[in-house]
Amino acid sequence: MKIPVKSLLFFLAFSALALPLFAQGAEVIRQDGKTVYFDLSDTKKLPRGGDLFEIVLPGEEIINPKTGKSLGREEGERINGTIVRVKDLFAVGELGKDIEVLGLKAQFKSKNNPAEQNVLFLEAEFPEQNAVKSLWQSPAFKEAPRFAALCDIDGNAINEAVLSFARDNEIKIFSLSENKKLLEKASYKIPRVKNILALDCATLPDTGKATLFVTIFNPLDNTFETLPLSMEGGELKAGKPFEGLTQGLAPYNRPRVLYTQKVVKTGKRNNLTPPAKLIFENGAYQAGEALKIKGLNTIFGFNMADLEGDGVLTPIYITQDGKIRTRLGEPTDFALSEGGNNFSVSPNVFEFNKAKHSLYLPLPIFKNGKDGATYLAAAQNNMDKDNPSANIYILKWTGSNFGKYKVLPLQGTLYDMKQGNFGPFKNTLAAVYGTAEGGFMAVYATDNF
Repeated sequence: MKIPVKSLLFFLAFSALALPLFAQGAEVIRQDGKTVYFDLSDTKKLPRGGDLFEIVLPGEEIINPKTGKSLGREEGERINGTIVRVKDLFAVGELGKDIEVLGLKAQFKSKNNPAEQNVLFLEAEFPEQNAVKSLWQSPAFKEAPRFAALCDIDGNAINEAVLSFARDNEIKIFSLSENKKLLEKASYKIPRVKNILALDCATLPDTGKATLFVTIFNPLDNTFETLPLSMEGGELKAGKPFEGLTQGLAPYNRPRVLYTQKVVKTGKRNNLTPPAKLIFENGAYQAGEALKIKGLNTIFGFNMADLEGDGVLTPIYITQDGKIRTRLGEPTDFALSEGGNNFSVSPNVFEFNKAKHSLYLPLPIFKNGKDGATYLAAAQNNMDKDNPSANIYILKWTGSNFGKYKVLPLQGTLYDMKQGNFGPFKNTLAAVYGTAEGGFMAVYATDNF
C-alpha cells in the first residue's frame, strides 16, 4: 500500500539547535542531610518529580598576586541529585551524597535529554524504515467495522475476531484459516434503536470459552448497559444484561481484565462512577473493587503497564485535551506538536443528554523480544473529508516518559484497535478502519516493532 503524501512523520524537534542541558536554577534555602529545599518563587518553568539537578561547589579562589584582587573562583565538585516532589513555590530534592550546599544554586534539567523531548514536526512522508507494514489485511467489507475484539469465542484455543457494523447494528464473528482466509462463523443483531459503544471479551467465568461483552447505549431513555454474549451450538446467545459500560485492559503478559462503570445522576448532571473490575458473583456480572486513580474518569482510552519492571501496574490514559498521561509520582504527559494535533478521540460518537460525545481510542500495551522495553500504541485521525487518514503511533517507554518510535500509516479513518492473538498470528495489534473503497481489518506483528 502506497503511503499517502499527507502522512505524518515523527521527527526530533531538538537537533543542532538543541537548548542547553540546564536552562534554569533555584537556590537551596534549607538542608537536612541529603534532603534539600529549593525556592521556586522566581522559577518560570517548574521542575517535575524525577527531574535531575546539579550543584557546582565553589572551587579555589584565584587572586592576582600583584594587586591582591580576587579574580573569581574555579568550579569545584559537581553534586548531582533528583527532584522528589514539587509544590507551587518550593521543591524538595535528594542529593547523591551528604555534603553542605546551603545557599548555593542548583540547575535543573529534565530527566530526558532535549534530543529526546516529545515534540513532533509534520513532514510529507515517513522514511521507509520508520513505517511499519501490516502482516495481514482483510478483504474489503462493505462498510468499516466500528468496534473490534480478539478472543477465543468457541473454546478451540484459537482466537477469533469480533467486529461490529453500524449499518445493520450487527456483531459478526470471523475466524482466520491457516491459509489466511477470513471466514464468518456467527452473527448477532442488536435492536436498531440502541447504539453499540464497545466490544471486548474475557474468559469470565473460566469455561474455556470467552464471553463477549457488548456495551450498548439506549438514546430513548439515556441508559447504558452491557450485554454478555456466548457461543452455544454455533450461535451467539445473549445472557442477562447489566447496567454500565464495559471495556477490557490488557497489561502486557497478564490476563485481560474487564472494567465497568455506571452513569449516575448527581443533581442535574450525569457522572461516571470510578472504573471497577467486572466480577462474576452469585450467577451475575457486577462491579467489584473500584480503581482509585486521580484524574482518571473513563474506561475508554485507558490501560495499565508495568513500566518500572517491579510488578506494579501504572495507569496510562488520554486526557480531555488529547495528551497521554502516566502517573509515576507526579503526572507525566506526552503530546504531539502544538496546534491541537494531539491524540484524537474515536470517530465513534453517540448523543447523550442532547449533546454529542466521542469515545477515546484504546491504548494497547505490548513488548517485543528485541529489547524488552514497553511500547504503547496511540492513534490520531485526520478527519479531512476529502482525504481522511490515520496514524497509529508506536511510543517507546524511555524510563521517564514515552518517546516517539515508529508509525503505522492508514489511508482511512481508524475506528478501533486491540492487541492479542488472531488465528495463526501471535502477538498482534489489530486495527479496523474505513476508506472510500470499504472497511478493512489490518493485523501488525508487534514483535516486528
